[in-house]
Amino acid sequence: MSHLNQVPWWGAFHIAEGTCGKWEIGPSTLWLIHRSHEWAVVHRPSTDNEDMDHSISRSAYYVPASGNDCGDELTGTREGYQVRRYSFRDPQSDVSLTPALADRPIVSRPESTLFVPPHESVTLYLSTPLWIQIRVTESGRQIAEMPSFRMSDTWFGPSTIEGELCYATRTSGRLRRDDVPARLNRAITPLRVLNTGNDPLELVRVQLPAPYLALYKSDADELWTEAVTMTRSDGVEGAEVEIVTGAPPEVRGASRITGPRQTLKKNLFTSTFGAVGSLLST
Repeated sequence: MSHLNQVPWWGAFHIAEGTCGKWEIGPSTLWLIHRSHEWAVVHRPSTDNEDMDHSISRSAYYVPASGNDCGDELTGTREGYQVRRYSFRDPQSDVSLTPALADRPIVSRPESTLFVPPHESVTLYLSTPLWIQIRVTESGRQIAEMPSFRMSDTWFGPSTIEGELCYATRTSGRLRRDDVPARLNRAITPLRVLNTGNDPLELVRVQLPAPYLALYKSDADELWTEAVTMTRSDGVEGAEVEIVTGAPPEVRGASRITGPRQTLKKNLFTSTFGAVGSLLST
């Protein structure tokens, strides 16, 4: 895997009243402005041009940021900027930023149509965008959350009636771990697809159960999720989904950063590998 020479953007930060911090996380930029009795969160999401450029892998922060980065005009009306203000009796000066996985399942496509022969298996390494969670350190209260990359919506299911709304990522599923670029605004998931049927399985696109996965950090600051196994049986269009608890064996010196958003209460099943539905722009 390519060497990481980026600065991890997450962690605890002290931002004194009257100052601000600036973060560059993938294609998006974030400012936290500490004013009297207030935190202002300013987010410039990825633009349409940046959405088309998957090579953007910025990861840096500036605390405190320069005065030019924290002017009053930053919280004014600016096209493409999202401004949220949070009022506190005593806002404190310590905040934390944490990476998290998406709040919906993510649909990913292989680089090209891939077939898994009968009684064979394949492991795809999927790279998916992360969310940014902001908390007040003292109380642990989350005040804001936003994606580091703006994904499209897509419908995933066996028909236009049966299924669920998901995110769609334009990243490709890779067959070799070393072919997945290391980016600190994305997490890597090993997805094993096992075909126990008697006919070839065509992988048009696969659904990753992101809300049910925990997130881990390696000793080299690479971000990984738990591994997922999908088993397709003979005569069945979809597959049983198993989440392999704990960090994948590829992750050296793993430490857990965040747990899953949702607790798994029953067995998961993905309805189809060639789901219908067209992409919808957000």
